[in-house]
Amino acid sequence: MKPRTCFCLFHNLVPWKHCVVLKYSFRRSQFYYCCPRREFQTLVKAVVTDSSKSTASSSRDLLYAGNVTKLNTYVPLHVHSEYSLLDGASHVKDLVHRAKSLSCPALALTDHGVMFGVVELIEECLKSGIKPIAGNEVYILNGDISVQAKKRRYHLTILAKNAEGYRNLSKLTSISHLKGVQRKGIMARPCISKDYLKRYSEGLVILSGCLAGEIPQAILAGEMEKALQVAKWYQDSFGDDFFLEIQNHGLEQDKIVLPGIYHISQVLGIKLVATNDSHFTYATDADMHDCLLCIQTAKKLTDEKRMRYTGTEYFKTFEEMIQCFEPILPLHVIREALYNSIQISERIEDYDIFGATRFPEMRLPEEFQGKPEIYLRHLVFQGLKRRFSNSSFDKMTNVVHDFHCIPNEYLDRVERELFIVQSKGFTNYFLIVWDYVAFARQSGIRVGPGRGSAAGSLIAYALGITDIDPIKHGLLFERFLNPERMSLPDIDIDFSMRGKDEIIRYLKMRYGEEYVAQIITFNKLASRAVVKDVGRVLGFSFKETEKFSKEILVNRGKPTSLEAMISTHSPSKVFRDWYLNDDHIRRWIDLALRIEGTTKSYGVHAAGVVISPEPLSELVPLTRGSDGEVITQYAMEDIEALGLLKMDLLGLKTLSIIEETLGLIRKKETCSNIHLDAIPTHDKLTYELLSQGEVDGVFQLDASPKMKQIIRELCPNCLEDISSAIALYRPGPLDAGLIPSYIKRKLGKEKVEYLHPILEPILSSTYGILMYQEQIMQVAQVVAGYSMGQADILRRAMGKKKADAMESERKNFIQGALKGGYSLSFAEELFDQMSKFAEYCFNKSHSTAYAYITYQTAWLKANYPQEYLIALFNHHEGDMDKISKFSLYAARKGIAVYGPCIHQSFVEYTEDNTSSMKGIRAGLASVKNVGHAAAQAIIEERERNGPFLSLEDLCTRVEHSAVTKRTYEALILSGALDKIDSNRNYMKNILEQLLKFIQKKRKAMKRKSTSKRKTNNEELTSFTPTISKDEITTSISDAIKYEKEYVGFTWQNLYKLFFDAYHLLNPIPLVDVIRYAHPSDSMILLSDAQYAQLRQQLEAMGMFSKAWSTLADIENKKEKNIRFVAVGLLQNLRIFHTRRGDCMATFELRDATAVCLVRIYPRPYSQLSHLLMENEHFAVRLHLDCKTGKSSQLIVEDMARLADIKTIPEYWVE
Repeated sequence: MKPRTCFCLFHNLVPWKHCVVLKYSFRRSQFYYCCPRREFQTLVKAVVTDSSKSTASSSRDLLYAGNVTKLNTYVPLHVHSEYSLLDGASHVKDLVHRAKSLSCPALALTDHGVMFGVVELIEECLKSGIKPIAGNEVYILNGDISVQAKKRRYHLTILAKNAEGYRNLSKLTSISHLKGVQRKGIMARPCISKDYLKRYSEGLVILSGCLAGEIPQAILAGEMEKALQVAKWYQDSFGDDFFLEIQNHGLEQDKIVLPGIYHISQVLGIKLVATNDSHFTYATDADMHDCLLCIQTAKKLTDEKRMRYTGTEYFKTFEEMIQCFEPILPLHVIREALYNSIQISERIEDYDIFGATRFPEMRLPEEFQGKPEIYLRHLVFQGLKRRFSNSSFDKMTNVVHDFHCIPNEYLDRVERELFIVQSKGFTNYFLIVWDYVAFARQSGIRVGPGRGSAAGSLIAYALGITDIDPIKHGLLFERFLNPERMSLPDIDIDFSMRGKDEIIRYLKMRYGEEYVAQIITFNKLASRAVVKDVGRVLGFSFKETEKFSKEILVNRGKPTSLEAMISTHSPSKVFRDWYLNDDHIRRWIDLALRIEGTTKSYGVHAAGVVISPEPLSELVPLTRGSDGEVITQYAMEDIEALGLLKMDLLGLKTLSIIEETLGLIRKKETCSNIHLDAIPTHDKLTYELLSQGEVDGVFQLDASPKMKQIIRELCPNCLEDISSAIALYRPGPLDAGLIPSYIKRKLGKEKVEYLHPILEPILSSTYGILMYQEQIMQVAQVVAGYSMGQADILRRAMGKKKADAMESERKNFIQGALKGGYSLSFAEELFDQMSKFAEYCFNKSHSTAYAYITYQTAWLKANYPQEYLIALFNHHEGDMDKISKFSLYAARKGIAVYGPCIHQSFVEYTEDNTSSMKGIRAGLASVKNVGHAAAQAIIEERERNGPFLSLEDLCTRVEHSAVTKRTYEALILSGALDKIDSNRNYMKNILEQLLKFIQKKRKAMKRKSTSKRKTNNEELTSFTPTISKDEITTSISDAIKYEKEYVGFTWQNLYKLFFDAYHLLNPIPLVDVIRYAHPSDSMILLSDAQYAQLRQQLEAMGMFSKAWSTLADIENKKEKNIRFVAVGLLQNLRIFHTRRGDCMATFELRDATAVCLVRIYPRPYSQLSHLLMENEHFAVRLHLDCKTGKSSQLIVEDMARLADIKTIPEYWVE
C-alpha cells in the first residue's frame, strides 16, 4: 500500500509532516501509520484497543436492530434560518413545511448565537404536528468572556431538552450578548465560557459543532490528545446528553475530521449524531444564499477573495444524508448517527413557555399591603373627585368618602368597570400603568391625552392615565376591555421624546434592571433596498441600481413589491419592460425577488417595553441595541404569546413640540400660568386657521395636500369635526368617497337620512354615516339586543371578514332584530351596511384623543405663532421641506425668519426681536453638516473670548473634534459668516489653505512650547491666501442656492434681486420672471402684502399674465370648472392603473404659497409621461373640476418643463 502523507491524529509531539497515515480500519478501530516516535505509537495503540471504552460491538448490534434498519427519516438538529442574519436564507415557515414533507418528527433551530426565531418555530411546528426543538449555535471560548482578548472562539450546538433547559439556554444566550461580546464591528460575536456552560448545564443537549467546533479544530491541528481531552470534558459535564456531531459538505477538512471524530466516539463511548449545516432550504437556493453572503460582507459575486459555501448546506433528505457520508464512514455508522437524531428528539419535552399573563408585583403603600383591589378603588375615586373639583394629580390624599360632586352616571359606570377589571385579574395592570404615568406627570414630562381604545375607560380617566372623558364623548369601555373575551387590555401612552427614556429608567429602578427590557424589531429587505443590494452584488453600477430602484413606486410609505412591479398590472411600464426585454436585468430581479422580505438586521421597537415578575433572561433571551440598551430577542407578538406584560411607551415628537412651546410662552410673565389641558375648545382663531388650510405643523392634519384640502372644505368648528377628519383620512373612506358626502351633509348641501329613526341618536354626530367602530357596537346593542361584549365580538368579526364567523353573527343579529320588533328586510339591509362600513370604521376613542392634540397644536399656532414656529423648527432639524414650509408661513404672517449668524445664533432656533417686528433666528446646528456638538463648541468659544473677527480667527480659536472642514464650509455657504465676509465663494476657496496653515502653526507652537531651543516662527504669524478676493465673487443667485441647500429657505431681498436682474437683463427671460413671481425654486420669504405688491408691479411691467395663478389662489377658488396656469415644483409622483389597465398619475405641485395635489388622467398621461420627473419645475395648465358628490380636483390639461420653454403657449392663457 502506498503511504498517503497526512498527520498523526494522536501525535502532538513532532510536526505532523513527519507522520504518514497508511489507512484506518473501522473494523478494528485502529489507525495504521508510520510515526518516528515508537513509544507514542505503542501508547496510542493501547488506547485504541481498550475494549472497555469501545462501542464497536454496540454499533454492530444496532445495525441489525429493527428501528435502525427500517429507518427512513431523521431529525435536522443543525438548522439556520433568516435569523442568522444574512447568513441564513430559510424562512421558518419554509423549514417547517420542508420537515413536514420529509416526515421529520421534529425540527431544531440553531441560529448563530441567537434565539430570534424560537417562538415562531414552536408555533409553526405545533400547527404542523412536528416537535419543535429550541437551540442555538453558540460561540464558546476558553477563559473569561468579560475580558477583551484575541482568543480563539469555537462553535457549539446547544439544544434545550425541557423547560429547565429552555431557561438555561435563554440565560446562556443572554449572558453571551450582555457580557460576552468579543471584538467589534462585523467580527463581533456573543461568546460564552465553559464555566457559564457548566453552571447552566441542566436540561441541555450538547452537540460538538461543525468544523468550527473545538474538537474538529483540534483534529485539524493534529492535536488528537487535546481533542480527546475536550470531548472528555463535555462527556464528564453532560453525560449521555453530549453527542459528537458529524457533518460532510465535501471539504478536504471533512475527510480528515470525520475519521477522527469517529475514533473519539469509539475511544470514549460517546454517541455520534449526523447533521447537516443547513443554511438554506433547497439545493436550488444556493445562489440566493451566496448573494446574501455578499450583501453581508459587502462583496461582489465575482470577487475571488470572499466567503463561500460549498452549495451542500441545505435541508437534505434522509437518502441525501446517507449518501454524503458513504465515501468516508461505514453505512452502519451513518444509520446509527441518523437514528441518534431521532433519539435526541424523543428526549425533548414541552417547554411550557406559553401561558396566562404574568404581572410583576406592585409595591403598595403600607395600609394597602396585600389589598391591590382596594388600593385601585381608592385611587379611582380620589381621581374622579379631582376631575370634578379641577384639582391636580400631583399627590394622592387620604381617603375621602364625600363624593357628592360626582354625578351618579359616573359612579355607576366606574363601579361596573372596576368589577370587570377585578374579576378578570387586571388590577395590577392598571396600578402599574398608573404608577409610571403619575411619575411622568410629577416629573414634568408631557403625557398625551390618550391613545387607542384606552380613552374609552373611565378608570383610566379617573387615574389620570388619559385626559378624555369617555361619557362626555360617547366612548365605550367594552371597546377597550371586552368582559366576554379573555384578552389583556392594551393601554398605549404617548410621552414627549425626552420623557420616554426617563420612564424606562424609572421602571428599571422600580422593578429592577433584570426585570425590564425594551423589545426588538426586525428590519426586512424591502423591494427598493433589495434591488440596490442585489444589483451591487451582481456588479451593476451605483447609477444603474439607483435608476432602477427609483422606478419602484412607494405608496403610503411602503415600496411596491417586486412581484407587483413585474406583473401585468405593474405601476411602472418602464420597469416591467426592462425586466422582460433584458436577460441581465431579469436575472437581477429574479434573484432580488427571492431575497425580498428576508430579515437583514434588527433594531429597537419604537414603543415596546416588557416588565417581568422573574428575571427576564430566564424567560426571554436578551441582547443589546445599537446604543447599548437591553432588548429582548423576541419580537412584540412573541412576547405577548409568552404571557409577559408588554407596555407601549411611545415618544411623540408633537408632545415635545408642545412642551417646548409652553416653555417659551411661560418665560413671559403675563403667560406664566398657561395650562394647555384647560384651554377652551371653541377658540375662534383656531378654527379660522384650520378653515384656511394653514395646517403645516398641525398634528395629524399636515400629512398631505389632500388632507389640507379636506380641512379647508370641511371648515371645522368643533372638536368632533377634527375627530371626524382624522377618522376619514384613511385609504378605505377615501376610496369609498365618504369624505365629500360627509362634508356636504355637514354644510347642509346634502340631506341627512337614516335607515330607521332608531339610528338617529347613534349616527347624528356623523350626519348619518357609519364612521366609528363604537357606532357599530351601539347599533347592535339597540337593534339586536346584543350586550356590549357581544357587540365587540361582532365588530371584530366584521372587521376581519371571516366567512364562518360572519354567517353566525348574521343569524344572531337578524334573530335579535326580529325579537326587537324590526322587519326582516330592515335587519338584513342594516347588517349588510354595517358589514360594508366595518372595513372603514375607525376607533372613536383614538380619533377623539388625537383630535385633542390636533386642537392643542392648532391653538398654539393660532395664538402663539412665534413660539410654536420656533419649536417646529427645532424639532424638524434637517427636514428642509418642512423648514421651508414653516418659514414661508412665518413670513406671510409678518414674522421675520433670519438665517444663521456666527455672532447672534445659538445652537437651536431662538427668538430674535431686535428689529421692530417679531423674528426668529436660525441656530448654528440647523445648518446641514454642522450638528449640535460643533455648534455648542463654537458658541462656548464665542461666549468665553468674544465675537469672531475673521474666518482665520474662527478656525484658529475653535479646537474641537466635531468641528471639521465640512463644518466650516457649511457655515460659510449657509451665510452664517456673512457678518465677517459676505463673499462666500471666496472663503470656500481659501478654506483648505487656511486650515493647513493653522494646523502647521499649531504644530510649530507645540514644538516651541516643548523645545528649549529658540525657533524662528515669523513665517507663520499671518495667513496670506494665494487667491485674490477680486477673482471670485458670490452672486445673489449663488446665495439663494446655498441657503436653500444648507438651511432650507432663503432670506435674500426679493425686490433687490428682481430689479437688479431687470436692469441687467432687459427683457427678463420668462424662466426668471416666473422664478421671481413664483419663488418655488428659491423659496424667497415674502409677506402676503409684499407678494401682492410685487404681483402688481410685474403686471404693470407687462411681465406677468393675470391668467397665471399661485397655488394658494387656486386653493381658495370656489368657482366650478375654471382653468389656471400655475408654476411649481413636481414632487411625490405616484403612478396607478385604472380598471381598464391604463396608466394615470398624481403628484404634488408646489410653489412658495401652497402645495396642491394634481391628477393626470390616462389620455394626457400618455402624451406627458416622458416629462414627469420629481424635483423639476413645470408650468402647468390646470382645470379645477368640481363634480357633484365629490371633492374638487385639479386636473392637468397640459404641462411643460420650465427649462425647455421660452414663453407660455398662447392657448394656455386664452
